[in-house]
Amino acid sequence: MRATCIVRKKILPEYFRAVKAREKNFEIRKDEDHIQPGDLLILDEWDGRCYTGPGVRRTVKYVLRDAEEYGLMPGYCIIGW
Repeated sequence: MRATCIVRKKILPEYFRAVKAREKNFEIRKDEDHIQPGDLLILDEWDGRCYTGPGVRRTVKYVLRDAEEYGLMPGYCIIGW
């Protein structure tokens, strides 16, 4: 069985606010971290120059990969929490 991983990502302020307010519960990202359900995703607000404060933590519930028929480009995934 795979151990739970912690994955840290930068997120722009407009999207960070929506995640923090629990209005947005997914991210479309390059599939470079091998993220899996059960992993802890930490999203740190990034304004393009620096981090702007504490991040938000979300537990990954679902990851969609290899879904070109739905418009998801190869090498990308949708992470839901």
